[in-house]
Amino acid sequence: MVENIIKQMTLKEKVGQLNQHLYGWQCYQKVGDHYELTDLFKKHVKEYGGVGAIYGIMRADAWSQIDEHNGITRQESYQVIQMIQDYIKKHSRFQIPALITEECVHGHMALQSPVYPTQLAMGMTWNPLLMEKIAQNVSQELAAKGGNLALFTGFDVLRDPRWGRSEECFSEDAYLTSQMIQSAVQGFEKDQNGVSVVVKHLCAQGACEGGHNSDAAKIGPRELRDIHLLPVKAAVKAGARAVMAAYNEIDGIPCHIHKNLLHHILRKEYGFDGIVMADGCALDRLLLLNDNPLQMGSLALKAGVDLSLWDQVYTKLDEAVKQGYVTEEELDIAVERILRLKEKLGLFEPSQNIPLPQCDELLLQSARECQVLLKNDTHILPLKKTQKIAVIGPNAHHYLHQLGDYTAYQNPQDIVTVYQGICKKASQVSYALGCTTRKKQFENLDETLKIAKDADIVVLVLGGNSTRLYQNAFENNGALRIQDENEMNCGENIDLASLELEGYQNQLLKEIHRVNPNIVTVLIQGRVHVINDVMRYSQAVVASFYPGSRGGDGIADVLFGDYNPSGHLSVSIPRHVGALPCYYNHKHNGAQKDYIDLPSGPLLPFGYGLSYTTFEYQNISLSQKISIQELKEKGLTITLDVHNTGQRDGEDVVQIYIKHLQSSIVSRVLELKGFQKVYVPHHAVQTVSITLSYDDLAIWNIDMEHIVETGRLAVCVGQDSQNYKEYSVCIEESC
Repeated sequence: MVENIIKQMTLKEKVGQLNQHLYGWQCYQKVGDHYELTDLFKKHVKEYGGVGAIYGIMRADAWSQIDEHNGITRQESYQVIQMIQDYIKKHSRFQIPALITEECVHGHMALQSPVYPTQLAMGMTWNPLLMEKIAQNVSQELAAKGGNLALFTGFDVLRDPRWGRSEECFSEDAYLTSQMIQSAVQGFEKDQNGVSVVVKHLCAQGACEGGHNSDAAKIGPRELRDIHLLPVKAAVKAGARAVMAAYNEIDGIPCHIHKNLLHHILRKEYGFDGIVMADGCALDRLLLLNDNPLQMGSLALKAGVDLSLWDQVYTKLDEAVKQGYVTEEELDIAVERILRLKEKLGLFEPSQNIPLPQCDELLLQSARECQVLLKNDTHILPLKKTQKIAVIGPNAHHYLHQLGDYTAYQNPQDIVTVYQGICKKASQVSYALGCTTRKKQFENLDETLKIAKDADIVVLVLGGNSTRLYQNAFENNGALRIQDENEMNCGENIDLASLELEGYQNQLLKEIHRVNPNIVTVLIQGRVHVINDVMRYSQAVVASFYPGSRGGDGIADVLFGDYNPSGHLSVSIPRHVGALPCYYNHKHNGAQKDYIDLPSGPLLPFGYGLSYTTFEYQNISLSQKISIQELKEKGLTITLDVHNTGQRDGEDVVQIYIKHLQSSIVSRVLELKGFQKVYVPHHAVQTVSITLSYDDLAIWNIDMEHIVETGRLAVCVGQDSQNYKEYSVCIEESC
């Protein structure tokens, strides 16, 4: 069917299928209690004889200026989408529906949809199965509304926490990122419900120079493959049907015209047969290289970009064909990919209205599991419900601050703040703001200190803020324009030069410590910050990152011991910004890593996380020798017993790292290659078995071949990247 349609299509109709030019909220308007299609939408359908895809019909946020008054309700979404699809089919020769594309970075970015923890918070759970369940739930949410493509950030590996989009990265580590994105893709694709995931961004955006959004990734081919392509390969293997190209360039070549990346590696080497979508307005940005839109659009098409996003250049591809910049046969390849995806998603079949999913338990579980206990001196935690508690700080009771960027308009009653969560547990609870996120001033300091002094315990909630406000100004791709008075200090386009907590947050901490040293600090944030003062002046510290709409419940459950914290850092916490980069898996070159003026390395290492109980590893067993053939056939298996030696049930994350002791290239000091989150009742034992594959131990050698070299390596078994036991393994050609 697809081949027959393409043969009959005009050039303009073909270009229409590669077109995602409209902002979705421009397609409809709410009139009273019903919805009407706009003339702009109808004109676009007529001009191109159809539409390839429409982005963000259900998006409701500050950029789109859509809210509860003029947006599409959760229950009416399916009705509106069907109205749009019916119009497109009725007014196009081949009755081809559009792909309905929606942001689903941490939940569907639409009215009344659940908001899950951001990727960085989910990375702290070290629980790929939980990520799969969440992705499946979001997929069901989108399917019930008539959507097709879920935009989901999963490729970006965080190498510089100054980057504003740090919150969209699972980890600084490629292996952990790969495990999480593999599970997310499986969740999105699991039900075959007409929804596919678009994984973004391809590639290496997390290595942007200086932490600047969309800036160059100054990496070589080995770094690209070692770190940034691992999640891509994992997503393709898991069945991803669509990916999004990244804004950045790699060695001078923008990703949107990087044929080696999009064609040779992605399609030929990895076997990807889905579509490549452009990022918002990225194709028009190519005009900075050459102001000829026909030439730049053709370069992107030839490189492998199939579907535009809000660009002008792809609307001119018919003219590019006529003038010889690209052939119609090359255009047809992209058109066929779009139509094949529509066919696979069932868009040519009658639509099915499926029920909206339930999500409360997943929201709570994820909010609990993303909590990382960083400090607990004198066992001040868990709190007692009889204590008098003061809840203070800029993120203690602002319902939007715990949600992160790419969040839709929210009703306050759908969010549980930290203050509200604690009030559910204890009867003597007071609240004060103390200060805001960024302003260099206190808010009612005298009253705040009085409340703190009168309390048994102060829960101080500090951190960052990715809340977009409706009065903000935005770029044409939705990124925030920087404004000094804005309290937002994380999110797309919000990069930091310093990682210190902003405003008067550290000053507030010290003022409170002067009147009451019993401080438990909770950090709600979109990136890791420099927290030397927090660690010094707090008796306990919990890192929550952005825990989602039930974050207050999850945090309270951890603070009061109703849930034993199980999160572990997926990103190293730096001592100061001058220590960057401080990711754990840096190269080993024999030179000193210390500065003479300030200490280097992390304040807290990758993989770190405390619990209310204690774990010991015993009976660790693995082969001391293994042949290449044995490694290919069955892998290298590590078994151990995890003993819970404390008084509480809990979950531990067993982490397996390797060190290449003999190598033809400069190796990394340590590399995560396996992990398992395991639940162990108190005084009980659980046996854990983790197998490392041939690929896990392979390197890109001096000739850029991905092979396992013979020689010695160390297998490191531990609870974080600094606390482990080493075991020597000899890899031989044959045994």
